[in-house]
Amino acid sequence: MKHLKAFYGCILFCAAIIFILSSCSKEKYDFMFSELPSGTNLDLEAITFINDSTGFVCGGSRYSQGVLIKTNDGGVNWKNVSNQYMEKALYNFSFINNDTGFCCGYDGKIFSTDDAGETWNFYQTYAWKPLRSIFMFNSRDGFSVGGNGFDKGCFLNWNNVEGYWHVDTTNAEYRDVYFFNRNEGLISAYGKILRTNDGGETWTITSANQDFFVSMSFVNDNVGYAVGYTGSILKTTDGGQTWDRLRNANSLFRPAAYFNKVIFRDENTGYIIGEKGCFMKTEDGGNHWSQIKNVPEINLKGIYLVNNGGYVCGEGGKIYRFIE
Repeated sequence: MKHLKAFYGCILFCAAIIFILSSCSKEKYDFMFSELPSGTNLDLEAITFINDSTGFVCGGSRYSQGVLIKTNDGGVNWKNVSNQYMEKALYNFSFINNDTGFCCGYDGKIFSTDDAGETWNFYQTYAWKPLRSIFMFNSRDGFSVGGNGFDKGCFLNWNNVEGYWHVDTTNAEYRDVYFFNRNEGLISAYGKILRTNDGGETWTITSANQDFFVSMSFVNDNVGYAVGYTGSILKTTDGGQTWDRLRNANSLFRPAAYFNKVIFRDENTGYIIGEKGCFMKTEDGGNHWSQIKNVPEINLKGIYLVNNGGYVCGEGGKIYRFIE
């Protein structure tokens, strides 16, 4: 009986290995990377463009210095547009048009611009936590989320009537926020993804679990993807009400991967970036993923796509333009 159990155990183990190997494409994509001079050696967290030539990158040192830089020539040259109130790290952007945008950062700081990022106005919220993501509908209507220590989170809602950010605290760190419309939206968090149908008044915990979900990307109101820091990849086809697991979190049976951002061009083509040069691509809606070749071996934190490739940024002030 013991030998029989060992035999079946061996079969199950081999089947698991075959399943894992079959879920990964053998093809590797060969991108060309060229480094762009950022003018800083501080870690860079997010990158965005408002047109073909004008873009922004933010980052900094968590406790001591923030940095916000701008390009007007597609990344060939960058200038520092930081101000004296950007004393700590900045984490993300939300632009609503070519002139008006927002940037969130450590200690509950939010900055806004109405002149295409040449100058930035400072607003101190009462969150006093790292704000990791911001989603704005217009200049007076939006949300921001953040937190630290895995179990200390916050959700901010701009009160258009009273003119301030209303802050709710929570027992889970929040990392990303996305809204389909003023009522329906999602938050990715430590151990879960939450959904609201009433503009953030109440939240329902979805089926997503077993990872620290750090990033989401939606291609329409139904199809979207989420990644966890320790390697999970999830997909939804019903606007985040339920989630299917495309990849489990890291295990002993494959090399570990640590993810920071996910972004999709359409329902089929998507990218994930992460720690130590992790850069993956799918062309079949997330069923198979391949590692990009020739990736700089740094912690990649931000990504933005253009027609023939895109931009990534990360630790040590690094910005790269990549061509597929």
